[in-house]
Amino acid sequence: MGKTKKLIELDDKAIEILEKQAKIQKRSLKNYIEYMLEDTAARFAEPSEAYKAMMDDMIKKDNEGILRTQSWEAIKAQYGK
Repeated sequence: MGKTKKLIELDDKAIEILEKQAKIQKRSLKNYIEYMLEDTAARFAEPSEAYKAMMDDMIKKDNEGILRTQSWEAIKAQYGK
């Protein structure tokens, strides 16, 4: 996959906040902004084919009445939480 350069303008306050966050993560400002944008873009992306197949299987099992589920309380009790 290729890369594209874009010029962006941000206000000084936004830059100041982003610089602080970048420093906390031990990243350069440029790297931090790129990371955040790519992470956000990935959240908007369509799910993978493997994930879609897994979900289709879960829906099929639910429709057939063979999907086994547990309540959150049961899971916490099982693991002593």
